[in-house]
Amino acid sequence: MEKTTIAALIITSIAILIGGFTFLANKAKMLRNPLQAWNELNKPIIRHFRPLIYSYFIEFKNPFVKCIHMRITSLEEGNCSGVLKEQKKIHNPFNCIHAAALCTFAETIGGLAVLTKLTKNHRAIVTKINMEYYKKARGLITGTSTFSPKELIGTQECETILKDQSSDIVAKATVVWNIRSS
Repeated sequence: MEKTTIAALIITSIAILIGGFTFLANKAKMLRNPLQAWNELNKPIIRHFRPLIYSYFIEFKNPFVKCIHMRITSLEEGNCSGVLKEQKKIHNPFNCIHAAALCTFAETIGGLAVLTKLTKNHRAIVTKINMEYYKKARGLITGTSTFSPKELIGTQECETILKDQSSDIVAKATVVWNIRSS
């Protein structure tokens, strides 16, 4: 009787895992439209794990982001917010978050804000990134970006502000995008 219960528990666990991976694989296909994928994760039970699951989607689409372990906290059309937690592996020799990690974080937050405005007929590519660093980045860093261009086609700028826990600006990124219609 015990072996049967354990076997049933193992089979049920495997079925749940397979169902979960199938669900995630189907949602990962929607990453062309990041806002649609974000909204699809707004189901009753899944909603609590949405930042974690969505970060896996982002890491799947952009493996370079995997090394900083950021989380998206909100995503709306033209707006994106996320957090980056200080970790030893993204430190520089000065015992704070490395500038490249901050740049990657800012570009991802700004990129998601831009991508939520695009349709399937648009293509966008980053042509320039300008980072300004104001103070050492320590603790939990919050990034916010708003993208609201007057005209979508052409060269567009998207600004991302990175703040620390005391709401001081740590860095500011201006990412220049070339957006065209396909």
